[in-house]
Amino acid sequence: MLQRLLIAEEALRDFKAHWFEYIKTITQAANAENWSVDVACNLNVDPQIQKAFPAFAIFRYSRYLDTTTQKLPGERYYGFILHSLRCLKVLWPFLSQQEQYDHIFVPTVLFHHLLGWWIIANFHPNKPKHITLFFVTNPGRWDQQIGSSCLPKSAQVQKILLQSFGKLVQQGKVTLGVETKGAKKEFETLTALPFVLLPHPVPRLESSSRQLQNSCEAPNFACYGFARHEKGSDIFKAAVTTWLKANPTSTVQFRIQWTQPFPLPDGSICEPGDLLHYSQVKVIDRPLISEEYQALLHTTGCMILPYRNSSYYARVSRIAIECAYLGIPMIYTRGGWLEEFVSEFGAGIGIEDENVDSLLGAINLMLSDYIEYRQKSLLRQENAQEYFSGKNFCQMLLQQSN
Repeated sequence: MLQRLLIAEEALRDFKAHWFEYIKTITQAANAENWSVDVACNLNVDPQIQKAFPAFAIFRYSRYLDTTTQKLPGERYYGFILHSLRCLKVLWPFLSQQEQYDHIFVPTVLFHHLLGWWIIANFHPNKPKHITLFFVTNPGRWDQQIGSSCLPKSAQVQKILLQSFGKLVQQGKVTLGVETKGAKKEFETLTALPFVLLPHPVPRLESSSRQLQNSCEAPNFACYGFARHEKGSDIFKAAVTTWLKANPTSTVQFRIQWTQPFPLPDGSICEPGDLLHYSQVKVIDRPLISEEYQALLHTTGCMILPYRNSSYYARVSRIAIECAYLGIPMIYTRGGWLEEFVSEFGAGIGIEDENVDSLLGAINLMLSDYIEYRQKSLLRQENAQEYFSGKNFCQMLLQQSN
């Protein structure tokens, strides 16, 4: 008998960020496992998304996307109640109108959603047989001075809300999931509840047909994903401009995706600036569609990921996974998930957090030893392809409801 899965994602409304490709990958893999899949998404969803899979546009608000919009007075304190009520307002009638789902998967859970899902799991007359609440953010904060994370006092509200699911977890009705070991450790320390580690699925990418670059050919470097402070785009800019000033006749190419300016902590605005003056640099100023992005990946020699640990120490980089999938070596920040990931599934050079000189040194080292890093990446490619496949993700996800 065909089993029914609902993916509930209020942030799915366009082709920006990862949600469309992520949900499309899961949908296709679940269909192959003999599950029918519906998707509950944002009211303002792009019509092209609704053509890709069965999508119900019901969510007016997206807590993850709307963090910069003006808040109501006092919302900082009662926002988790307000947003749960907003979710319940649309989910309650929606679930009542549908045939019972065997499983609901919620890919981007914040603590603002927890009260709503607790009410549905306990009291909805047509509640699903199983719910997986998946967290892509973690409760801890990175301490730059000690180089590790700690749990702030503000996490206590999240702790109370999560512990309310204890009985449901014990009964096998709810699964709490994360995608990094760092987040799993923090959540389990905070709540004393078990969290399941699930891979971040990526679509099947055709392995590059290009041959290993010979020792006389310099690799090109890239930094894809929208430029932001947390992704260290300003560090990339400083390092690359310094490197090109020192190597003005070099044929080494650099690419970065920079769709709009972003603010720095001091209030100033960071733009591509001097990068635009170099013929060796290509600034991509628009979102990339899947086919174009994959074509660029296949011509990338090394990916530069100078992500700040303050934002990414326990968060996944989808681009890093795609690089490992294709055997592309990386320059990455040490101290967090990226270092853990590359040591198991990829290859590359680790750099110090927020350190331009460290990135400069890594670029030079990659240029001199590129063949070695590329070969090591290719040796680990198959492991990455298997673990981060849509099939593996769905098998791990859906077994929770068996």
